[in-house]
Amino acid sequence: MPYHEPDPSDPNVLVGVSLPGDAETTREMAIAFAEEFALLGFDQKRLLNVFRTPDYEGAHRAYRLLGEEEILRIIGEATNFFGRFRVVVHDRPEERALNLVQIEVGESKCRT
Repeated sequence: MPYHEPDPSDPNVLVGVSLPGDAETTREMAIAFAEEFALLGFDQKRLLNVFRTPDYEGAHRAYRLLGEEEILRIIGEATNFFGRFRVVVHDRPEERALNLVQIEVGESKCRT
């Protein structure tokens, strides 16, 4: 099979489809994007830039359909809930030795 002609039977060929959706579906999609990027450590400003950028087609479509005010509310909820911790990856070994923090996970003391 030539390089530039995809084989429809190849399971590794990327296939995009358009699905119909209403305003609620678009809102749920925007929430999913916001939560995922907040979990990755994006702050509100950086996350809003994701929604404003046309290269992020799904997020940008939600931004256009829902408007900036609704997207800001969704981003605020996501970052308030998931944005409490920030993950930083250091590529140089000498940076890893500075300011190490040990996190312990224990049994919850909350009563239901």
